[in-house]
Amino acid sequence: MVKERRSGEELRQMMLAVARNHEECSELEDLFIFGPTPRPDANWGFGIAGKDNKVSVACFARLDQIASDLQAKYELHPVKAARREIEARVWSLIHDHPTLKASISRAGGAYEIATFKKLEGQPNWTMEWTTDDQPAKAAFERVVRSVQTQIELE
Repeated sequence: MVKERRSGEELRQMMLAVARNHEECSELEDLFIFGPTPRPDANWGFGIAGKDNKVSVACFARLDQIASDLQAKYELHPVKAARREIEARVWSLIHDHPTLKASISRAGGAYEIATFKKLEGQPNWTMEWTTDDQPAKAAFERVVRSVQTQIELE
């Protein structure tokens, strides 16, 4: 199932609308949505805003359930970034990854061998690395997919 994309403001409004239907959340003043962030089933989360940023345990449990329901249907629009920012994020993650760091040093560097491509649709960019090192290639593709969920090309 493909999730629909929503802005942080839309997700905030949806959560508040549902929360206001529940007595345990009557003390809730406001929420904020954070992300995009890599999570097992969602690329966004929420936090409490107002009243010292606290709510009752019952309210928080209800909000967590509301967020889980919404996270199953909606993902946060990725942050827009320029190609150079995207490449910098990918390279940073690659150099932090032990398998990739070793493979890149043997290959002479990913800057010369990885290609950046614009795509139609979602995601709207990708990076490809042609290598015979299958574990390194799979790790590289996981890094690219992770960054794709976080940022989108301007």
